[in-house]
Amino acid sequence: MLLQIRHTALLLTILLCTGCHAHSQFDLTHRPHSESLPAPQTGPLAEANRELLAGHQGETGLYLLRDGLSAFVARVAMIEAARSSLDLQYYIFSSDVSGSLIISKLLEAADRGVRVRLLVDDIGTPIDNPQVSTLAQHPNIAIRIFNPVAGRAGFSRSLQLAFGFSRTNHRMHNKLMLADHSVLLTGGRNVADEYFSNTEVDFQDIDIIAMGDVVREGAASFDQYWNSPVSVPASDLLDADDSDLNLGELRAVLADLLHSQRDSEFALALADSMLGQAILSGEIPLAWGEAHFHADPPSKAYARDDTPEEDYLGNVLRDELDSSNGRAWLTSAYFIPGDKGVDYLASLVDRGMDVRILTNSLSTTDVAVVHSGYSRYRRPLLEQQIKLWELRSEAGQQQRIHWFKGSSRASLHAKTFVFDDDRTFIGSINLDGRSLIQNTEVGLLIHSAAINQQLSQVFEDWIQASSAWQLSLDDKGDLQWKAANGNQPIRIDHDPETSAWQRFKVWSLSLLPIESQI
Repeated sequence: MLLQIRHTALLLTILLCTGCHAHSQFDLTHRPHSESLPAPQTGPLAEANRELLAGHQGETGLYLLRDGLSAFVARVAMIEAARSSLDLQYYIFSSDVSGSLIISKLLEAADRGVRVRLLVDDIGTPIDNPQVSTLAQHPNIAIRIFNPVAGRAGFSRSLQLAFGFSRTNHRMHNKLMLADHSVLLTGGRNVADEYFSNTEVDFQDIDIIAMGDVVREGAASFDQYWNSPVSVPASDLLDADDSDLNLGELRAVLADLLHSQRDSEFALALADSMLGQAILSGEIPLAWGEAHFHADPPSKAYARDDTPEEDYLGNVLRDELDSSNGRAWLTSAYFIPGDKGVDYLASLVDRGMDVRILTNSLSTTDVAVVHSGYSRYRRPLLEQQIKLWELRSEAGQQQRIHWFKGSSRASLHAKTFVFDDDRTFIGSINLDGRSLIQNTEVGLLIHSAAINQQLSQVFEDWIQASSAWQLSLDDKGDLQWKAANGNQPIRIDHDPETSAWQRFKVWSLSLLPIESQI
């Protein structure tokens, strides 16, 4: 019995050490360094770039992607148009319909000679699908996993995640796509059906396409993450022998899936969209301005103590707020300001700014524990004259019904910021401790009155009484929610569209001391 205990203790020690030092056990000497390829001289994107950027030297061409279908079409069009390189960086990359469609397009691009680099987070995208090891066998495709643990599944993985928490708690939440070093796409969307209006949950989100010198900034950020010590090739984590498919068989599997989806509402809507052709033909209507790509350093995720806080992306937002004097309209799927955040926002109101915040309601959030952290700050925010809205679950139906017959439940996923009348920020960063402190994030800071006006209109649409609840305090200082169905006003004194049990669970979670982790 004593011998069994000793053996068990030894096994646990080995597993714990593996979890705590997983990033050091991978052989860095066999990991080739690679950098973004220069833009090709020919091809649809090169020609579109020359045509669209002519007469706009030093400016950035920008196109806002508001609805999920347009965001999906844009990604497919970029992949189909690429002739040299494709670089994709995502927190979540699912193997559902939209993910498989994009994988099939990436495989087609690689077959025609395009170099494909795909970087995904180990928690957001657990790479344990045998198809991945097959895809990574393609000579033109490289897949790397950010900040992984060695265990791919089961008890070993769970144990490594738990006991390596000080490292594995920091994730790569970035969203970035680059095609031919000519076009950049970033914003809030991951790659999964719910981000592209193809499920019963319809994420309200924003992406943006950019052309011009800013693409070089995005490419430099991608290279920094790709070559970081914790970006591990999929081949170091997966055994190619575990795959039941070769590349030819994988192509057949993907072709069968595409065939099965040919009559779906999603496929038909995709076929009817004109955006893809506009991108390919260089006829996409761009707004113009100045833009800069900003990103947390990758070391924020694995060497935070050695990474100066002044390098964090959140400081970019703070600087823009400090320099604003008219308005700050903030959209954040997850919003936990903390006491210091409430005081700071109140200071903006004190100097005459119009501060508005849109976030999720309890009925639309996809992470209840985040809502528990946010809910305690609603009353202090309102007491400081900060205007607050929460998304309704029916929001977005009018936009969705244009393409789809089925109903959906809305959920806010956007992270957008409108500053005064000339600046905006669109990216992956939420206003909570996890985004600001724990995870890495990216985004585009834009100086363009046109994009500012477009994003302002999106915000105003989202806070309409048919789409969002406006919060206020009654004469007794209690919270109330106001909205409308048509011309019929609605007033509620508790979290709308929720049960007493849901509200009790959130209240219970709010008692936990975990605010910095959510």
